[in-house]
Amino acid sequence: MNIAYTTRGFDLTDQIQKHTQSKLRKILSLDELIDVSLTLIYFRHRYKAELLVHNRNAVFNAIDETSDVFKSINAVIEKVQSQLKRHKEKLRGRIRKAPPRAVKMDENMAETTKTPRLIRTRKQDIKPMSQDEAMTQLERRNEPFLVFRNINSDKITVLYRRKDGNVGLIDPEI
Repeated sequence: MNIAYTTRGFDLTDQIQKHTQSKLRKILSLDELIDVSLTLIYFRHRYKAELLVHNRNAVFNAIDETSDVFKSINAVIEKVQSQLKRHKEKLRGRIRKAPPRAVKMDENMAETTKTPRLIRTRKQDIKPMSQDEAMTQLERRNEPFLVFRNINSDKITVLYRRKDGNVGLIDPEI
């Protein structure tokens, strides 16, 4: 903590410096202070004290005027101390919450389900073959279905893998 003293109208004594440093220890226990600037002005038999305190996030300022220099210093330090306490309580009371992830996912899913799109993968060659040949072709390929022309009925038939591991057959009636 750096303390900068400025006086106008009188000389700064060691007693004033020691008194100020002992009182500033109360503030230092509340928060880490970076810079402290104390200005003392003597004018028309009155002492005016101005205290400017910088910490990482904010600047605190207090001004007081009395007939005694020590009373002015004490009053200014108490004002800055109360400002620091209020600032710390304000930071502790702040709630930082993001919206739940489920809400975000629901919004995204709602956008995608509004307008389904047709995605063309590739053209399928429909070859004439028997059901046994189609089964062997489906096992060789890594695709979930096979479309072929059945030799026996001359109809287009679909052979597909089921979730239970078996093979399904779709044989349309025309």
